[in-house]
Amino acid sequence: MTSPYDFSLAKYYFHISPEGVDHLIAEMPAAELLGGSRLKDMIQSMGEMVQAFDMTLPASFFGTSLCHLCLVKLQFLAQYNVILDLSLERLTFQVDYEESHGHPHLGFRINEVATREIPSENGDAAVREDWEAYARDVVTPAVEAVAQTAGMKPEMIWPQFGGLAAMMQDFVQQSKASAETNERFEHHLQLLTESISPEAFHQKRSPFKCKVRYVENFYEPGEKWVMRSACCLYDRREGGEKCYICPRRTDQEREEMKERLLAEANAK
Repeated sequence: MTSPYDFSLAKYYFHISPEGVDHLIAEMPAAELLGGSRLKDMIQSMGEMVQAFDMTLPASFFGTSLCHLCLVKLQFLAQYNVILDLSLERLTFQVDYEESHGHPHLGFRINEVATREIPSENGDAAVREDWEAYARDVVTPAVEAVAQTAGMKPEMIWPQFGGLAAMMQDFVQQSKASAETNERFEHHLQLLTESISPEAFHQKRSPFKCKVRYVENFYEPGEKWVMRSACCLYDRREGGEKCYICPRRTDQEREEMKERLLAEANAK
């Protein structure tokens, strides 16, 4: 049956869709993200693919993929005004690798698309209840299982969520989405950020709450990129380095990287 929903953006940016990734090299039931030998094997395999020094970098990638599930739910709230069910039992966790990208991407195949309408009365309460349950029963146990398996603290994963949400917010603001969609996005982002108890994440504050900072987009004068809210640990690999938008970079380091990247671009 053809889905009435357009998953093209979710697939392109987050590798989440009913058809799954295009260059599949490994997969497992998403419920395996809650712990066990299969999860450890998958993290270790991912680490080998990216030549990681240890399991922290691939675990960071796994954490990012869990944040992406939340962002796709947020997209559906804004675009379709529905609550998308992305419980792990409905998903298959997948590893996508396209050689031209240089590193694998993690994503999910939605085995069965299920949504429910937001009630006309007490709609925010229904959405809030869904977020609380999703954080408590899905995202938090998975983040903690990934962190424990990798021998790291969940606090090395959670702080990345706020910056990823801010990047999506920036994308929506720059897109050609309708005013109604933009308004719903801002409303539901605020609901997620401000109204969900931090206890649902086993944290003292919501991981989606962060001070948004920007850095220069040196390829497009006058434009800016959203800075990450925490390091993604990409330097924890052979030949790796901190991203240009990494908050751990000093201004001088960022300027030196900008000059190097511009020189490389001009040499092509």
